[in-house]
Amino acid sequence: MVAAREAGTVSDSDETETVEEKRRQQMLSRRRKWYWALLAVGLVVLAVTAVLAMGGWLDETERRIFAFINHVDLPGWVTEQIAKPVSDAVWGMAFLVVAFLLIPKFRLLAWQYAVAAGSTFAAVTIVEHIVNRARPVELPMYDAVMRASQDGLGFPSAHVAIVTALVLTAWPYLAWPWRIVLALFIVAEAWSRIFLGVHAPLDVVGGAAVAMAVVSTIHLLPANIRKVFKLAA
Repeated sequence: MVAAREAGTVSDSDETETVEEKRRQQMLSRRRKWYWALLAVGLVVLAVTAVLAMGGWLDETERRIFAFINHVDLPGWVTEQIAKPVSDAVWGMAFLVVAFLLIPKFRLLAWQYAVAAGSTFAAVTIVEHIVNRARPVELPMYDAVMRASQDGLGFPSAHVAIVTALVLTAWPYLAWPWRIVLALFIVAEAWSRIFLGVHAPLDVVGGAAVAMAVVSTIHLLPANIRKVFKLAA
């Protein structure tokens, strides 16, 4: 009787583990489909924005959008207390990732964000030198109101790219209210970069597209590669 009860318990336990594993595999399958879609959208948007940025076919429309955001006359506190802190938030996020890397309990989790942000920054650097587009202050007829200064090339925006990469890395593990908050934060980051005068509209869209392509690629890597580099599925 005891042996029978123990056998029944083992059987129930095995069945529970099988069901849980099946659910996990179904979840991973859905997630991979989502990443494939994200990769496709990211690559298409990046290609289109890069071609437009190099060819100048949307110059007039882009200048109007830039002027609508950048030329608006807002109180100085909006720049100092909202736009600049939002723009610089990426550095605070990067600092947190580095800090958590130093704590053993959170090291593996922080590693996921470090890889996403680092890979995205590397991709931005490559795309920058391919497109070779200046910042608005150097573009003809933009008449940029400079509320901040930054050197280097304009397309794509590294700030927007890194923030988007961090948000997309966290996305699968967040409830919808938090997803909406962080999606709005990406929009706020893009607004701040244009409002401060350091990026044009195509720059920020291209930055988000780079992040989409990079993060989805990381998650679509073969399982053996992800295992070697300790990357989540």
